[in-house]
Amino acid sequence: MKIIAWKTRTVLVAALVALYGCESVALIGRPTIESRPTPRNINATVDGLDHGLREIYLRAGSSQHYVVNYTTDTRVMADGSVSGPRSLQVGDRVQVDVREGGDKRLYAQGIRIEKRGAAAPSGIRTVEGTVERLSAERGRLEVRAASGDLLTVYVPDSAGAEIRDRLHRLRVGDYVRIEGERLGEHHLELLAFR
Repeated sequence: MKIIAWKTRTVLVAALVALYGCESVALIGRPTIESRPTPRNINATVDGLDHGLREIYLRAGSSQHYVVNYTTDTRVMADGSVSGPRSLQVGDRVQVDVREGGDKRLYAQGIRIEKRGAAAPSGIRTVEGTVERLSAERGRLEVRAASGDLLTVYVPDSAGAEIRDRLHRLRVGDYVRIEGERLGEHHLELLAFR
């Protein structure tokens, strides 16, 4: 009986504090990944292009990569002329004005080619699609990309616990977005789930 009375008093005190004593208290949380600011401009090198998905893969540093989508309104400026994103080439040094879409993806509003280049791509590629086959024990999955290609994705032995846990939670038919290093035309080594 004493425990019930104590719990009742505790609930009553908490209710009174909530009603009358907390009018000037604010809760401040930590910033989340979703709350980090979207870049307005990205200065980078074109690392790859997927015109089927309308994606431009950018490398801004040795370990900073971006996937930027483009639309039919996206314009590319170079040497005073204006063209579309299909005029971009791997190795071009570019400045991209971006905005974040409602789907949380980055979209190119305008692209300025600062220098034409022929730098070798890093081989890092972002792919999204549906899991068609899965062998978590062998560290392998097959993903049907939006372009229709069937890609084999290998999970390296050195993959961290977070990647392995995500792999074991996947099911055939799940939609995934992954970042991987290109091993061949239809083969990737998984770097991260996005």
